[in-house]
Amino acid sequence: MDFLAQLRSAFAWATGSSTYDAVVPRGKRRNPTGILRREDDELRPGDRKKALSAVNTLNRNSAAAAWAIRKHLDYISTFTFQARCENEALNNKLETLVETRSRPENFEVTGRYSRQRFIRMAEMRRTLDGDMGVAKIYNGRVQAIEGDCIRTPDSGLPTGYTAADFLHGVRTNRIGRPLEYCVCRRGASNDSVSGGTRFEFERLVNARNMMHFGYFDRFDQVRGISPLITAVNVFQDVYEGIDYALARMKVAQMFGLVFYRERGDEGPTVGPAEQETETGGYKVSLDRGPFSLELDPGDRAEFLENKTPSNEFQNFSQVVIAIALKSLDIPYSFFNESFTNYSGARQAMLQYEASASIKQKDVRELLDRWLEWQLFIWALDGELPGVDLASVNWDWIPNGMSWIDPLKEVSADIAALGAGLTSRTRLLRQRGEDVQEVARELAAEKKLFEDNGLTVGVNPVNAQILEIAQ
Repeated sequence: MDFLAQLRSAFAWATGSSTYDAVVPRGKRRNPTGILRREDDELRPGDRKKALSAVNTLNRNSAAAAWAIRKHLDYISTFTFQARCENEALNNKLETLVETRSRPENFEVTGRYSRQRFIRMAEMRRTLDGDMGVAKIYNGRVQAIEGDCIRTPDSGLPTGYTAADFLHGVRTNRIGRPLEYCVCRRGASNDSVSGGTRFEFERLVNARNMMHFGYFDRFDQVRGISPLITAVNVFQDVYEGIDYALARMKVAQMFGLVFYRERGDEGPTVGPAEQETETGGYKVSLDRGPFSLELDPGDRAEFLENKTPSNEFQNFSQVVIAIALKSLDIPYSFFNESFTNYSGARQAMLQYEASASIKQKDVRELLDRWLEWQLFIWALDGELPGVDLASVNWDWIPNGMSWIDPLKEVSADIAALGAGLTSRTRLLRQRGEDVQEVARELAAEKKLFEDNGLTVGVNPVNAQILEIAQ
C-alpha cells in the first residue's frame, strides 16, 4: 500500500467514512440511496402497472423484442412427456392418459389451448408480466390467471378481509408463505380518455389450488418481476432510433443536383431535380431514365449525397441490441447469424444452454405439479387400478438444441461415446430425443426390413439398404 492509500485509509478510519469507493459519493454518478427494501416494495402497485404496460407495449411494437421473446419460448417452453416406470404397459397407459388430457378440450377451461400451447403462453406471460397463476379447476382442467389480474382491489373484498391483508394481491403468513390469491377480472374502462381498466374482485383462490409461476430473485419476494424490465428502455431506444434512421433515409432519397460555376458571382446553384435557375441554369429531369448533361466550360454538377445510416450508427445499434438480448441471455449470434464463425457460435450456444436449463427446470416443476394432480384424479376415477402412485416415474424432455455443424458435432459425439465420456441417453437428450423411444424405433425398423428380406448396414460413414445398393 502506497503512502497516499495509507493516508486515505487513516483519514477514513478517523472520520468514520468507508474505504469502499462504491459507497462514497463523488458527484460523477448516481449516489447510493442507502434504502434497503423488499423487492415488492421497490415495485409498488402503481409502478408495477406501468412496468407491465411498458413491457407488453414493447412486445407489440418492437420486432427485435418480439423476436427475442419468441426465440426464448422456443428453447424454454417445449417439453415432451415420457413415462419411466418398470412396467411397459403402465408406461403406455400413462402416456395415453397424458396425451388425452393434453388436448385443448380436456386441458384448459376455455377448450382453446392444448398443454403445449398453454405452457408456451404461460412462459410468455411470466416473461412479460413477471408472473402468472395456473388455477386448478375441480374437473381436472386449469385456468390461466394473468399477472395483472392478481391484485388487491380497492373494494369488494369478502367480509373479514381488508386491503392491508394482501401484498400485490397475495395473502401470506408471517414467514411469507402464500395462503390465498386475490383474483380480479378486468371490467369496463374507467374513462374514454385514459383508457384505464377497472379491475373488479372475482374470488379468492387457496394457495393449494394455485400454481404460481414467475421469475423470482429474492427470498422474501412475493410477486415475480419480468427479466425484460432491464431492457425496456434499450429496446425502446433501438425502436425509435431505427424509425429516425428510416425517416432520414427517406429524406436522403429526395436528392437534387448541385451546379458549380466558376465564372461570375452567382455562386453555387442548388435545386431539386426539376428546378431551373433564373440566371439561365440547367434543367434536368430524373424520371426519364439515363440522361447526359452538356455543361458550359468550367461548370460541373454533383449529386447531393447523404450516407445514411452511417457505419457508426449501425455498429452502435449492434452493440445496443446485443445488450438488450442479454436480458434473456440470448447471444447476439442468434439475432445475426453471420456475426461469428463456427467456434464463436458453438461457444455462444453452450453458454445459452447453461442459462436455458435453469429456466427449463422452472417449467418442468410446473408440469410436475400438474401431473401429480392428474395422477391423483386418475387414481380416484379408477384409471390406474392397483398402481402405487409413489412408484410412478416420468420425465419431461425439453426441446433440444439444433446442430451448428452436424458433421463436426456428430463426429465429436461418436468420439466421446467411444472414450466412455458420455452416453447415448445424454447425447439424445441434448437433441430433445428420448433414448427409449429411439431404441424402440430402431428395433421396429430392423424387424420391418428383415420381414421384407432386406438388411440395413449402419456405420458412422454410411447407412444403406445393402440389397438395393448391390
